[in-house]
Amino acid sequence: MLTAKFKWQDSGSFRPDGYGGAMRILVDRSNRLLHVDLSGFQSTVTLSDTFPVFLYDSGVRPSADIQLGCLWSLPSGMWGKQAIWQTDGKIAVIGNMTNGDRCIHTPKTLPIPDGVTFA
Repeated sequence: MLTAKFKWQDSGSFRPDGYGGAMRILVDRSNRLLHVDLSGFQSTVTLSDTFPVFLYDSGVRPSADIQLGCLWSLPSGMWGKQAIWQTDGKIAVIGNMTNGDRCIHTPKTLPIPDGVTFA
């Protein structure tokens, strides 16, 4: 099992949940699965586009960008936020975000896309 660890881009702009999360992705190469366990947060900034909320800290990186799907729900808007794990190791939250948005994270397991390797 390989591991990628992440840190906050700015814990002032993106306030981590008190209970936290593992802030990691486990790469299960034998079963071709990713186990994504990051953290929930509250945004204190407004963003108009995709933004790297989680920065690479250590471990493996993907050889191609990976769409992680919906990782957070926003109870105020009854909608969710998706993310991309980029080749530079960063995890970018896709789309707009408003000051005060509360993003509740649910850990997720998904398949490793065909052709993607990790180094």
